[in-house]
Amino acid sequence: MLSTRLSRSTSTRPSTTSIASARTRNGADVSEASRGATVSVSKQQRQDELARLIYERGSIRTDELIELFDVSPMTLYRDLATLESKRLVRRSRGEVAAVTNSTSETPISFRLVQDVSAKAKIAKVAAEILADYSTIFLDDSTTALAIVDLLPDVQQKTYITNSLAVSRALSQSVQGKLISLGGTYNPQLDAFFGPTATKEITNLNPSAVVVGAASVQNFAVYHPYAEVGSFKSLAMSQAEFSVLVVAAPKFKRTSLHKMAEISDFDCVITDDGIDEETLAELRGETHVIVAR
Repeated sequence: MLSTRLSRSTSTRPSTTSIASARTRNGADVSEASRGATVSVSKQQRQDELARLIYERGSIRTDELIELFDVSPMTLYRDLATLESKRLVRRSRGEVAAVTNSTSETPISFRLVQDVSAKAKIAKVAAEILADYSTIFLDDSTTALAIVDLLPDVQQKTYITNSLAVSRALSQSVQGKLISLGGTYNPQLDAFFGPTATKEITNLNPSAVVVGAASVQNFAVYHPYAEVGSFKSLAMSQAEFSVLVVAAPKFKRTSLHKMAEISDFDCVITDDGIDEETLAELRGETHVIVAR
């Protein structure tokens, strides 16, 4: 467990989105690295940008990708075949779609471009609530990462996280004390888990905990990985106040391992994409805030 004193950095804060919009063609923003005609990129970089754009859109036609990335149909075919072999995308009838499933978490680089607007709304509300708490745990979710830039710059606060991405952002964004939990590094989640992380969070007592989830179904919260779900649940149990930050689309997604009941959270923050029926049901279980 690494504890350090935070101070405001003069460097630019890291962006919570992976694609920097460079131009618009047919109404679609494309990253600088995607402009094959003007920027030389490696095959791996091109495939990464391709996957990020597909995850940002959800689905897109292959002929549009050929135009946007300025590559031949054969090059695109090979790139998509590689992504499909990694179970990141699925091709069907001239279209390619992002793959989301219940047994594996999407890599953080792709989650950063999913539900961006919803996460920004949720992060703003969460940051306002957290202003009243002195010791705050932020998990490895990209919504928690979005909160960092909005946190009050107060020296007396202590931040705890097992996320390397959140640690980096906190070190450049706010003053105060940072406690980084150690453990076994998961590169897909850019965070630490395992026995060491579990032991360290057990020895801490944050006043507030913020966690995200992969899906919410039947008043229960789920994550693809049992170990991650158990760690988040343990972090919740250590805190005086627990907050679930979850974008509305996750109420329609599925995942494998149950980590908590909705009623276990003191507060749920979602966005205005949630339907009225689901919202009414949730409010029968716990306090719900709709970020607009």
